Amino acid sequence: MLHLLAKRACITNRQTLYFSKSIVRNSSYLVIPELPPPVEGIDAVFHSETLPSFEHATPQVVVSGGLRLCSEFDTTIQQHVEKLANDTSKPTFESIFNPIEDLNVPFETGHYTIRQLALVKQRTFAKLFSKFDSHFSIHREYRFQDPALFNLVQNLNTDENRRKLKDWQQTLINVYLYYGKLNGCHLNNENLDQMQLLNGKLSQYQYSFAQKLLYANKTFTHLELDPFAFDDVPYHIKQQFAVDKAKPDSGPWKLDLSDRTFHIIMSYCGNRSLRKLMFEAYYGRASPSSTRLNRNVDNIVEITRKRKSLAKFLGYSCFADIVLQSKMARKKETVQEFIETTRSKLKPIHDEDIRQLTAYAQEKSNKPKEYEQLQAWDVAYWRHKQCRDLYSSLKIDPLQISRHFSYEHVLQGLFNFVEFLFGVKFELENNFDEQYKWHTDVQVYRCTENGTTIGHLLIDAFARPNEKSELCIGTAGRDLCQRHNILPIAYLNMSLPRIEGTATLMAFSQLKEMFFAFGRVLQVLLTRSSNHELSGIRNLEADALDIVPNFFLQWLRDPNILSYISQNVETKQILDSSVYHRALNQVDHHMISHDILRQLYLSAFDLEIHTNATNYYDAMNKLWSLFTPIPLHNRDFHPCSFEQIYSEQLASAYYSHKWSEMIACDLFNAFKEIGINDKEKISALGKRFRETILARGGTISMRELFREFRSRDPSYEYYIQQLTTKF
Repeated sequence: MLHLLAKRACITNRQTLYFSKSIVRNSSYLVIPELPPPVEGIDAVFHSETLPSFEHATPQVVVSGGLRLCSEFDTTIQQHVEKLANDTSKPTFESIFNPIEDLNVPFETGHYTIRQLALVKQRTFAKLFSKFDSHFSIHREYRFQDPALFNLVQNLNTDENRRKLKDWQQTLINVYLYYGKLNGCHLNNENLDQMQLLNGKLSQYQYSFAQKLLYANKTFTHLELDPFAFDDVPYHIKQQFAVDKAKPDSGPWKLDLSDRTFHIIMSYCGNRSLRKLMFEAYYGRASPSSTRLNRNVDNIVEITRKRKSLAKFLGYSCFADIVLQSKMARKKETVQEFIETTRSKLKPIHDEDIRQLTAYAQEKSNKPKEYEQLQAWDVAYWRHKQCRDLYSSLKIDPLQISRHFSYEHVLQGLFNFVEFLFGVKFELENNFDEQYKWHTDVQVYRCTENGTTIGHLLIDAFARPNEKSELCIGTAGRDLCQRHNILPIAYLNMSLPRIEGTATLMAFSQLKEMFFAFGRVLQVLLTRSSNHELSGIRNLEADALDIVPNFFLQWLRDPNILSYISQNVETKQILDSSVYHRALNQVDHHMISHDILRQLYLSAFDLEIHTNATNYYDAMNKLWSLFTPIPLHNRDFHPCSFEQIYSEQLASAYYSHKWSEMIACDLFNAFKEIGINDKEKISALGKRFRETILARGGTISMRELFREFRSRDPSYEYYIQQLTTKF
């Protein structure tokens, strides 16, 4: 969001692709970058009215096509605005926004296509997309940086015109006015230049923050030579880190600072000194313990200071007020109340969990005195061991449970459940043209309602190591455009292991990922927005983005879902609901207070920094003990690597993750209140959920949609009850 706070795009510090000139924009001219020559296959890959032809996708096609989309987007909008400005007739909503929508469809669809290629063909396209992603963002913002367009839209926003506008039209106008003001379109030239200078400096500090963190990640490596260090680590994990893959038991093992490596070592490695070493390295990245040139301390101070100055410049009391104005929560007081209410209820439970975990570590360790006080690098390891013992005491066998969840049966059950709840069907396309698939594994489904196709879903379910991302993710491939009868496309990417000739079995963690991702798919496919810019998940508030995925995840907590997705691959029996209950609500729920409070702490830290502009170290010390009894280690400088708020898009919005969970829990409780076993009432309520939350999406504030569905404001009660209930 921060790079929206200027009139002109400041990209001199960003990587560009084959440009001889940077894009320079002011009120009178636009310098166009030199483009590579057109390449055969561009039309097939980037034609938005058909599915993208992945067989024609090469790096040359992607670069040429992507750059042309960006250039045409900017220049055509400029020509459109100039034409309107010179037109003697009074501009209408349609004359302003319809041409922009026409440009948006190919532009956004092209971006989605490149993103999908990066996920399923990583070696070829991942680095290319990492450059293109920020590039598309810059061009996407161009229309919000034009004072002429801002004035045209502002002239529509009169009392007389508003009475004639539909809700979605007013929403679109509000979007353009909000971002136009953040970009200074309402300022005179002198103030605009000052604001741009301030924003340019902010961008430089953010870029520096990201680069120093990247450098810290790249330069760290640890070669573990102790042959006993990995004694209790599972064989397959040893093999991942072994220098000699043929001899993973004897080492040495090479470790880096990737998130994946760090969390694996914290959870599985019994060598306490190695855990401590990795902890200090991970949370010491770009910290005061680094060399002076590689520290992020100055960047943090300047980013906080510049954001505060920007807020004052735009007439806000603090930076958090700028951000929260466009969020579902709206006010910092609302977020603070949510954090504090949840914290106060969970903290006593967490304290008791840590007390029990400390006793467990002392009981199981050969050196119990070492664990009189658990440290931050101990919690994940002993929690993992305690959880394994919990499986045994509850007589739960994860492998036996997974035999009740084969991928094929879960997927079909998921389709059947969605048909019951929302009234839409998914039908396999057996004769789909292969050029629209990126791999032979891909299955294509038509999403239909009352026999009419309303979208397409492409599923890529199985792992392809070193080729495909391991993420389970649902994404948009194309958004709905009703005006041109362009249907939405959604992608569902998973990475399930496949053994030929046997059923693909799913663990609980994979079920949760699949349900969450499928919630995102439904957001894309079941929209009914009248405008492309407001369809799917576009224009959803950041703290509302994951509400539907989390709502869909809530259904996994209901044993009734077993009748849809569970069937033993041999006996065809449904998993016993009591076993399911114990596995999901006791084992999977194990020490969840620790995870929630960690996220709430980071959310509180984020808000403190951007509300009061508190020094990061003071904020850390002020808040830490309120959320956990684990002592703050003197080498723990986690703010120096907190990229989500300092160099990415979640400044003053990190709370969004937990807020979305809370809202989803409240929405799901509407179904519990009418009786979860009453299929007729549940189905009727599901249709209303679809018509309210899913169909209207970004066309109106989620705050208003929630009130329409629940007839009140959100309540934290159900979320806290779910987190604090002892099973």
